[in-house]
Amino acid sequence: MRFTNAEVIILDLIRHGEPVGGRMLRGTTDHPLSELGWQQMQTAINDLLIDRNPPWDAIVSSPLSRCREFSLWLGEQHDLPVTIEPALAEMNLGAWEGKTHAEVRAFEKDTDRQAALWTDPSRTSPPGGESVEAFDKRVGAAWQGLLEAPSGSHLLVVCHLFVTNAVLRQVLEQPLSRILAFDLPYAATCRIRHERHALGETSLVEWIGR
Repeated sequence: MRFTNAEVIILDLIRHGEPVGGRMLRGTTDHPLSELGWQQMQTAINDLLIDRNPPWDAIVSSPLSRCREFSLWLGEQHDLPVTIEPALAEMNLGAWEGKTHAEVRAFEKDTDRQAALWTDPSRTSPPGGESVEAFDKRVGAAWQGLLEAPSGSHLLVVCHLFVTNAVLRQVLEQPLSRILAFDLPYAATCRIRHERHALGETSLVEWIGR
């Protein structure tokens, strides 16, 4: 449902491209983008440009290099301000940091906590890592901060798989057990339209790309 005279903010979320080292449970391990990762990001961004011009007023980025370096480059290319938001960093995965999925399964030996995390994140967290509850609270605060942008703003948010999932969980008003519901590929994008209107506020996921 669309409201007339609503104040609107549009946020385009994009997951970073492939980092050096390929697929793994990277968490806060600070790997830069691979050459392929840069290509993935450039292709995804080009799909969002309008007549070769960006629709965004500003870029907000995770501080991790696989997001930050591309954001700073894109901001320079199109003369857009870039804000580095620490609260958009990926979830700290503790003992799983920098390990492949196979290595984590071997590390866990008699238990498959990794599978349990994907099945119901509200019941488990990575050993020695950030709790799902704390992560959700951190990203929720960052999300509320993004919504403080002036009406009419259009922001590009460059972040991570778990972070995007945490935002979508709040937008879709899903339980904490659904915080990892979307297995989005590298450079996947989604657009959120947030409206302030006479009856309150509404956030709508308009599309998920790639």
